[in-house]
Amino acid sequence: MLPGIKISWKFSLNLSKFCQARFNVFLFRFLPFWVSRWYLTQIGKLYYFFKAKEKNLIRATIRHTFGADLEPGSLRSLVKNAFQGIIDHYHEKLFVAYSNFPRLLKFLRNRIKLNGQEELEAILAQGRGIILVTGHYGAVEFLPGALAVRGYPTTMICRFQTNRLKKSLHQRAEAVGLQLVDPEDGNVFVAAIKALKSGRILITECDEFDEWRPSPGSTVTFLNSHLTGDKTLDILQKRSGAPVVSALMQRNGRKRYTLNLTPVLTDPSEGEAPGKACLKVLETSIQADPAHWYQWKKFGQMLDLDPEDSHDHQESGHLAPELQVPVPVSA
Repeated sequence: MLPGIKISWKFSLNLSKFCQARFNVFLFRFLPFWVSRWYLTQIGKLYYFFKAKEKNLIRATIRHTFGADLEPGSLRSLVKNAFQGIIDHYHEKLFVAYSNFPRLLKFLRNRIKLNGQEELEAILAQGRGIILVTGHYGAVEFLPGALAVRGYPTTMICRFQTNRLKKSLHQRAEAVGLQLVDPEDGNVFVAAIKALKSGRILITECDEFDEWRPSPGSTVTFLNSHLTGDKTLDILQKRSGAPVVSALMQRNGRKRYTLNLTPVLTDPSEGEAPGKACLKVLETSIQADPAHWYQWKKFGQMLDLDPEDSHDHQESGHLAPELQVPVPVSA
């Protein structure tokens, strides 16, 4: 290094953009599913090599949540599987956006089983639309396509980090009758109400932590942490009059998936709080299979955890989505 000259280099890409590098997108157009998954796993390892602080935060959050209940060996296994689950999410995202389109359609029709399909159709037949609440869990990227290829009128609110992804997904969505609503294009809450009033299925997420705002006087317990809650989903349901159904896409292995549909609120007069109910369904699924959830980083940030100290259990935080509705895809 020359005297007086200081050279610094900072790796600033997030995991989503790192995985969506142009060369990776090119490979996904022809690589077999298992090969592209293996390849992206190596890309993920490289990313976390540069992003040690982010990696440590994810580890700390998992230990904070489950460390008191698991033996050290089981905890290490969980951490390893959780990182693979994070990479699997981005693999599925790129597979949906860039793989051979006819092959993708066949995959969505044949590889995914709907559990609760009859109840979904009965609720949809009421003509009030459905608020379909999912989370950063399992193969969520397959959810809108799995419904659209089966003829269900589906709308998804999504935010894009790359123009390439936005263009590709809009083209593919149009081909199967899937509506994509970008918050950057206007008032997303109005668009959500409009979709529900027209009898469509609106997909949203209940764990988009960085989109949430606190609601005074509202509290919720999520993964053993007491959080300040919100009533955004409740407001959306009240204004639209739409039933609420929880939807979580389980990975079964060997390229098989199950979409578990659970009615949460079908009668607006019941007086339930759909936001808390959906979080409870998600929490139960996470406790049963923690590696399926990939929101550990943002959860740790919300709890203000120290990546180097995973033993102090914090008892407060914030959990409140914006009035604009949680965004199911941030790519």
